[in-house]
Amino acid sequence: MNHIIVSNNRYIEICEMPEEEIAGRVKIKMSALEIVPDNSHYNDNGITWLEEYVEANKKSAIGMPYVVSWFDEENQIPSDHGTMSYDDEGNVQFKGVSVGSVQDAYIADVEIDGESKRLFMTEGYLYKQRYPLFIKWLKDELKNNKVYGSVEINGKGASKLIVYLDGATNEDGSMKIGRIPTEFDFSGLAILFLTEPSDKKSLVFEVNSKGGKVLNAKIKDGTAVEINKMSYDDIATLVTRSFNLAMGTGYYTYYVHRFYPETGEVVLRNWDDAGVYYMTTYQIDKTVVKIGDIVKVEEDWKTVSQNTPVEVNATKIKEYLQKEGGSSQMNVEELNNKISELSGQITELNTKITGFETEIVEKNSKIAELEGTLVEANKSLEETKAKFTEVETEVNAYREKEQKAAEDQKKVEINAYFDNEIPKNHFEEAEVNTLKEFVEKCDLEGLKNAEKDLVFKRFKEGKLSIETNTKEEKNDLFFHVKEPKLNDVEAGKALFN
Repeated sequence: MNHIIVSNNRYIEICEMPEEEIAGRVKIKMSALEIVPDNSHYNDNGITWLEEYVEANKKSAIGMPYVVSWFDEENQIPSDHGTMSYDDEGNVQFKGVSVGSVQDAYIADVEIDGESKRLFMTEGYLYKQRYPLFIKWLKDELKNNKVYGSVEINGKGASKLIVYLDGATNEDGSMKIGRIPTEFDFSGLAILFLTEPSDKKSLVFEVNSKGGKVLNAKIKDGTAVEINKMSYDDIATLVTRSFNLAMGTGYYTYYVHRFYPETGEVVLRNWDDAGVYYMTTYQIDKTVVKIGDIVKVEEDWKTVSQNTPVEVNATKIKEYLQKEGGSSQMNVEELNNKISELSGQITELNTKITGFETEIVEKNSKIAELEGTLVEANKSLEETKAKFTEVETEVNAYREKEQKAAEDQKKVEINAYFDNEIPKNHFEEAEVNTLKEFVEKCDLEGLKNAEKDLVFKRFKEGKLSIETNTKEEKNDLFFHVKEPKLNDVEAGKALFN
């Protein structure tokens, strides 16, 4: 059902988007970032987006994916950008999957929470056939909450470098607050849920398909927005239902004759008596329809403003309401037919009950027979338990030997790894000492993870750096990749492979 909401002398139309145009896909409209006037404004990760540079690079957004890193195994709920890693050439990669594709990108002024914001907007498709649970989750979430996004960028083309106006870092090597990307390619727009966005103006605005209703609000200051014709029958149905309840007929007698949605006035007629007409007003407040004073009028009654009535399908509304509720009154013939029908059903049920009683007697006999079998089975069970205890004792002794052998094997493996593999990293003595506790605990996996952390620490101290749009202590909004040394790339391979 569509709704008309009235606020501060403005009418806000909330209507359905068109049905899906391509099978298996649903439309999505989503903002990527907020554009600000200068670098005194920036998002939570210190990035300043100026319109001239967004405009210059916006074509790269066409075709980029909408991406999700799944929180659950059912591919339903998103989380963040996903785990970050590097390929063999040192390019940053994210674990998130593509759930759709951007078809259009543009800059527009959009009202959010009563404020006009300059946004970089995207429109495209989500893959409904591939991720139906995600599409359903997204639609349900948008009914009551905001769903945020996070854009990703790369160096332009084959370049690994994002160009910033006046550079991206301060003299001490820290990232500038209010740094301005000027040359880059948009590479992805993540849909987030279980992570804090750095730009809360990156939002999912609309998602739509043939299978679901999605809200799309448009506002024009000072004037009423024309009601979408798809909503006339829906509103007329609500008014018809409420009017008949107000008249206390007990069933549906009156249906819309003339409908004036611009003024909230309506004329209804008695379906069975063309000479009886009533005029009233209506208001829709959330889920409540309020009917005003009811006045009997002539068939040719018109509004004071001489508005032209809109057409509604009264016959269709009548069929729908009668199917939904029907009449609360029955004549004697209908009542007798109903009694006869119910009597037949009672007879049929009594026959079934008799059959069930016979089955119960047979089953009781079977139960008695099974109880005798159960006694014999219990004897056999006691014998089996005794044998099981004997076998269990032997198995436990074997398990103890096997466990000791496994522990000895683990000690051999971790000592061999510590003696043979760790020295290959050329760690300093202090770094090696931090790894000894894992050898003492016989924790090979912990040793390897600690080794990776040390390698990654060295890797970070090289020339390779990254930025992501997810708000984290160690990562920035976007990634910036510098040309690594050969030994750093090899270290990166060892870390991420």
